[in-house]
Amino acid sequence: MTTTNGTNTETSTRRLIRVTISKDRLLAMMALRRPEPRESEITQDEVMAALKEAGIVHGIQHDIIAKSLAERIYDTPIKVATGDPPIKGEDTKFEYCFDINCDGTPQEDKEGRIDYRDINYIQNVEKDAVLARRTPPSPGTYGRGVDGKEIIAPRGRDLSFKYGANTRVSSDGLELTATTAGAIVFRNGTIVVKDVVVIDGDVDFSVGNIDCNGSVRVKGNVQAGFKLNVGGNLEVGGNVQDCYINCRGNILVKGGCFGKGEGSIHADGDVVVKYAEGQRISSGNDVTVGGELLNCHVTAKERVWVKGKKGKIIGGRTNAGKEIRASVIGSEAGTPTTVTVAFDPVLMWEYNTVYEIRRLETNQERVKQSIYELYMLYLDSKLPPAKVAELRKLEEFWSNLSQAMKTLHTHKAEIEEKLKQFKHAVIIAEDTMYDGVEAHFGIVYRQITKTRKQCKLTLEESRIIFSEYRPT
Repeated sequence: MTTTNGTNTETSTRRLIRVTISKDRLLAMMALRRPEPRESEITQDEVMAALKEAGIVHGIQHDIIAKSLAERIYDTPIKVATGDPPIKGEDTKFEYCFDINCDGTPQEDKEGRIDYRDINYIQNVEKDAVLARRTPPSPGTYGRGVDGKEIIAPRGRDLSFKYGANTRVSSDGLELTATTAGAIVFRNGTIVVKDVVVIDGDVDFSVGNIDCNGSVRVKGNVQAGFKLNVGGNLEVGGNVQDCYINCRGNILVKGGCFGKGEGSIHADGDVVVKYAEGQRISSGNDVTVGGELLNCHVTAKERVWVKGKKGKIIGGRTNAGKEIRASVIGSEAGTPTTVTVAFDPVLMWEYNTVYEIRRLETNQERVKQSIYELYMLYLDSKLPPAKVAELRKLEEFWSNLSQAMKTLHTHKAEIEEKLKQFKHAVIIAEDTMYDGVEAHFGIVYRQITKTRKQCKLTLEESRIIFSEYRPT
């Protein structure tokens, strides 16, 4: 007899051996039937004959077969042969010819000073320079089934460059080059080269408002009242007064940001400033300050870090998703200072909406039972014509309901994954946290009534807990 995948076969002599091959041909199982009292015991030769008859020639485990016969293991599936599974090939690999992790964060020296001159915030590139190289996917390693036949291995995923303006893929598809000189913008795996606009002096009435799709470098100051809409990165060599900045890349201000609080600064990426007073600053990633935040309203999706031994947050509101860190938070005078981490109202609202899953699951069970009952009547030819139409409507509803359930479960999982980013939210005062500070973790808050040294605040079971901060 010949065995097909997933079926059984028995020896054509005594029919005491049943052999099964898995559908993927990587596993063969054997079950022995106990011989009748007057029959002789099953022999190794009989087992091998049964395996041969089933077409099993590779990966036979003779020791297991011998042990099964010696211990007389009957009516129990036993693994008697295993194949070699195929190995998937490696996916496409990319080598980048620039720093994909460059964030322009200033470094602190031993004295706690920040050197803003030693920053290469905008990564420039020359025309025809190679931006990235691509290594094609490799073929996989073939496997072998228990029937001795090869099993085809999947090739690695073939991925292409993700690229945008002012870039070009070589004819062989292995290199990505710049078609113009400019600044590299790397976001979500996509490489774009943006033209850099350089302003030698201030942004003032001689320049006017700026609306640029590329990156901008201002060597002087940005005067009050002007608007800057920048598609790439923005670098300001001097100070920024009350102005309106919207940047789709990163912002670096080597001087300070100050004024009467009549402007706003926003970057989809990071914001790095020397100090800020009375300003509204928001970031799609981190906000890094080299000195002080005084009476500012700062919001960062990830972290707010006021660096240096003299880094202070005094007054105003500072909000971050994961971490707020400064040497000093609050002041001896008890200036009202609010720091908030671990809360995203949009995510929480979305999470509450997916509780519709519970209602749909209840409906799903009822519809499933109704369809089953109607099918049983249909198979017995007892289903009236009117009920046939009802069955078709239920089938259509079931199909739509299943898709809705799948969509909601996917969305729920995505939200839960995003909420995990706040699990380890923390507020750190490397030197002092003064009384008068109000600390929030989402909707949980704590009024600080006692000045503390080198402390760290975390959330444990809906309670804000103090612990000692130990510099690493």
